[in-house]
This record gives sequence, C-alpha cells and structure tokens, in this order.
Amino acid sequence: MGKIVPLPDNVDRHLSLGESALRNSNFAAAVPHLEKAYQRTPVFEVGRELVQAYNGLEQSASALPIVSEYMEDFLASAKDTELLYDTLLALPDYRFAWAMLAHVAVIQRPPLQQRIEDAEAADLAANEPALEKLAKELKHLGGFDAHKQEQVIKELGRLPRQLMIEAARPNLTDEDVHPAVRISLLDALTAVGDREPVTVLGYQTSGEVVPDELPGVLNDPTLLAVLDQVQRQVGLGDPELMRATVQVLRFELGYLYPFIDQTITDPKQFAYDYLHKDSAPLSPAMQTLLAWLGEQTAKLADMA
Repeated sequence: MGKIVPLPDNVDRHLSLGESALRNSNFAAAVPHLEKAYQRTPVFEVGRELVQAYNGLEQSASALPIVSEYMEDFLASAKDTELLYDTLLALPDYRFAWAMLAHVAVIQRPPLQQRIEDAEAADLAANEPALEKLAKELKHLGGFDAHKQEQVIKELGRLPRQLMIEAARPNLTDEDVHPAVRISLLDALTAVGDREPVTVLGYQTSGEVVPDELPGVLNDPTLLAVLDQVQRQVGLGDPELMRATVQVLRFELGYLYPFIDQTITDPKQFAYDYLHKDSAPLSPAMQTLLAWLGEQTAKLADMA
C-alpha cells in the first residue's frame, strides 16, 4: 500500500492559490480561490486581497461590502487607504470618497483629494450627457413618485461633487420629497463638505444651515439624548424591547433633523411619552408629532 499524503487544509490551499494568482495579476483565477478562503476565514487580511482581486477584475461593486466591513482597517495604513480609494473611484462613489477624506491621515488628504478631482474631471469628460441627465433627475425629485425618488437617490454617489451639490439643494425645501430623502441629501452635503448655507424644510419649521457645520444625522446630540433616555427608561429588564424601540426611533427621529432640538426640547419627557403613548395622556403637540412621524414611516412603504 502506498504512502498516504495528507491534503493541505482547504482554506490554506485556496488562500495560497489565490495569492499566487494575484501576484501574477491573474485576477480571474484569484477571485474564486480568495472568495472561498474569505468565506471560511472572514478576516481583514484575506478580505484585503479579495478586494485587490475584485478591483483587478473590474468588479469593484463586489468589493464594497468588504470595504465597508473593515473601514477602520483600510484607513489604518497609507497603502490600504490607497486600496480603499482604488475601490471607491472605480465604482465610482464620489460621495463616499469625499466623506472618507475627513478620516484619513492629514498628510494623505491633499493627494487623495487630487485623485478624486482628477477622477471626477475624467468622468465628466467621458460621460457628461449621462451625468447631466442624472443630475437633472436628482434636482427635480419632487416630480417623481416615491419609487422613482428612491431609485434616483441610490445613484447619488455617481455624481461628481459639484454636480451633486447643485442637484441636491433644491430638494431640501420641496414638500413632495419625503423627509427621509431630504435628510439623506442633507447628510450627503455634510459628508462632502458643502460650506455654503442652504435652506431646509423641517417639521413645522424651516431654517438655514451650513451642511459642513452639521454633526450628521446619526450624531445629532438631541437624537442621541432621546435614545439614551429610552435605554435608561426601558432598562435592562427587557433588552429586546429596548433594542427594537431604539432601532425604530433612531429612524423616525431622523425625519426631524437638523431641527430636532427645536421640536424636542425635553428628551427625557419625549422618551417617556413615546414609550407610554398607548397608555398615558399626551399633549396635543405630542399627539400631532407622533402622528406625523407615523405617517412618514407609512409613506416609506411606497418607496420599497
């Protein structure tokens, strides 16, 4: 009987074959091996090589979930940050690319910004009619039904920064644009560093803000204070209720951005009223607010 030679571990074998193919720029062979290795060992070191292979195969959209999962790792070194920008500019997703500049090492920002600007200029030169068409659609979102609004907003990152800014602004005061879409556009203006004042329509109010000076909807201090109060008032006795309530409320409170502090002046009282809305008497103002929040969430079903 011949000597039995043990087969190498499948993960090691796929990783070895994938890395070898990647070194030889054989991206078509590298991708399937690295995919199998990453499925078995989903860590940054393997994911980074899979991103390289996807980019080489011009499948950067497939790399985006990995980039999003390990964003801090990609930002930790200059080489990996370059790989991150290889992916974002290949997609392209200019909104994401501009937003990430605030998180990269200061010394890297000027050359990376130049990379973005060069990519945008080349894109405009090659695809100006298509980009202008998308910008016009984005500029007039209120003329579309909810489903079309959702489709167009998904293409936001495709537009070069200045086109996106110019197209997004008119929607911020359009009542026919869903509040969630308006706030998503405002958050995008914040992400790309728009420093010009804009007028925003809010719940029973409107006002002028400078997007670059805003905290972003997920970091709004009043929103965070309300969520903190919900967690305190529900307590650890019902963690499922706490998680579910925070998840829903985080979404609903976004409709009130960036004027949440004008609508919710007492986060503790709001949290109590929200948690007891089916059993405790509410002020007329709170009843109106909760009804409006519910209506906006119901409308989002049309955008799915």
